[in-house]
Amino acid sequence: MDDQEWRAPGREHAAGGPPAGAPPQGRPTPARPDDASPWPGNAPSRSSDAFVTSERHRERVLQGAGYTTPAYRNEPVAVAAVALGALGILVPGLCLVAVALGHLALHRLRTSYDGGRGLAVAGLVLGYAMTAVWLGVLLLVLAL
Repeated sequence: MDDQEWRAPGREHAAGGPPAGAPPQGRPTPARPDDASPWPGNAPSRSSDAFVTSERHRERVLQGAGYTTPAYRNEPVAVAAVALGALGILVPGLCLVAVALGHLALHRLRTSYDGGRGLAVAGLVLGYAMTAVWLGVLLLVLAL
């Protein structure tokens, strides 16, 4: 077999065998057209698909000689949330801003391919913890 006729492993066939795109002989074809099937001709048509992607991401994945994964970036609001949560240790008001930005970042990440969910959660934890610490300090100062 030369490079012009190369087939994926397990898809080689004799001259009289099934074509390359046909399903293997040992597998039954689905009885109904709405059955889930790995074969492109029998794929179900659904309005919602679990793997829907945008054109921008499809172009990033399918560009070049071979398939690659797109370079994901962290959500900038999540990065700001964790940074302000850490700075909230020194400055009392920043921890409240970190909480707000952490919730905003989690909301944005629900419909985005960007990363940074862990950063958003860390910003929330730092923000809430430092808010509790600063409220405790304020109550201690007022009690004296």
